[in-house]
Amino acid sequence: MKKAAVSLLVLAGAVSTSALAQDAFSYAKGAATWAHTQSDYLNGAFSKDNAGRRDFGGLSVDLSKSFATNFYGRAGSEYTSRSNGNDSMSLSSAGVGVFTPLSTGLNLYGETGLMGYDLERELANNVNNQGWDTIARKQSGSLYGEVGLRYEIGDVELSTAYRYANMTDEMHDFKVGGAYKLNQNWALTADYSYRHWDLQQGSISSLGVKYSF
Repeated sequence: MKKAAVSLLVLAGAVSTSALAQDAFSYAKGAATWAHTQSDYLNGAFSKDNAGRRDFGGLSVDLSKSFATNFYGRAGSEYTSRSNGNDSMSLSSAGVGVFTPLSTGLNLYGETGLMGYDLERELANNVNNQGWDTIARKQSGSLYGEVGLRYEIGDVELSTAYRYANMTDEMHDFKVGGAYKLNQNWALTADYSYRHWDLQQGSISSLGVKYSF
């Protein structure tokens, strides 16, 4: 009888941990972003000095859904711009991942998929007093990989991750984030990333909301 009771408790704990883990990977998230960045695009002409460091504003969207116990699908997009959109960067990704609960509220995950970008840069404006701009555009894509940890303690969610891709050159994203739960479904979020990439180097900060389902 005691063995049966212990077995039921262990099973209940495992089910509870698995349910919490699935909740951590089923959400919709939107945020306003600010990027303080520089670029080596066009042989470094964009980033020779402090004047090359630009501030961009934008939006990001992150959607994730768990399935089959320990798997999830995820899609995301981020867009930042300045100069009425003439200097802009958009990144989109879609992938699948697997997670494993290390303990109650703590999850380790790995993810892979496809990523692409669309870059636009204003090289000159009002050329020869003609009232028109010189614009350059660049596009590419590649596979990406991401690994990270997510941890829930009470009403607070914490996360850290590293993402790698190779589009024109190696891209490294180092990410940390936090969220404060307002109720069972809604949370306020704050995230910070440092991106090292020839087309976009610097910090990306965001504030947003998250809906878990």
